[in-house]
Amino acid sequence: ALLLAAAGPSLPPQAGLRVSRRGVFAIAGVTPLAASAEDVANLLYAKADASVFVGTYTDPMHPGGTRAIALKDTRIGAYQLARIVGGGGEGEPPLYELPAMISPAPGKSGEWQITIDFSPKGGPKDFTGYWDGDGIRFPPTPRQVERGLSSGNKWPKTS
Repeated sequence: ALLLAAAGPSLPPQAGLRVSRRGVFAIAGVTPLAASAEDVANLLYAKADASVFVGTYTDPMHPGGTRAIALKDTRIGAYQLARIVGGGGEGEPPLYELPAMISPAPGKSGEWQITIDFSPKGGPKDFTGYWDGDGIRFPPTPRQVERGLSSGNKWPKTS
C-alpha cells in the first residue's frame, strides 16, 4: 500500500471544503500507515504540479515498447490520478492500461513520485517511481535483484 500519514478526524478546510481522512483515502485508493497529521495536510494541499509526468516514455526492460502517461480529472489536494497506456515491447502485451497516482514524495521536499498498479500486466499493485529530471527512476524489484540488476529501472521521457 502507498505510505501515507494518519491524520486526525478531519483535515483543515481548503477553499471551504472539509475532507475527512477516511474520504481522502477511500477516493485516492490508498491505505494510511504512519506519519504526522501535518505531513498529510502538506501533501493534500501542496501547490504543486503533477504534469511533470505527462508524456511518452521508453522502457529499457521492454525494448521497443512505449508508455504514455496522461492525467485524469480526479484530484485530491496534491494527489492526481493518472493513466498509463503502453505496450509493444519485448516480453509484454501489445497494449495495456495501468492506473496510477502522482503526488509529492513524502519527506523529499520538491520531489515527485508516481505510484503505478502494474497488476493488469502481472506486476506489483503499488510500485512507486520518482521523477529524476528527465524520466522516472524505479527502485529494483526483488526479481531484478535476483538477476543482479541492483540499480532498478528508468523510463526515459521521449516527449
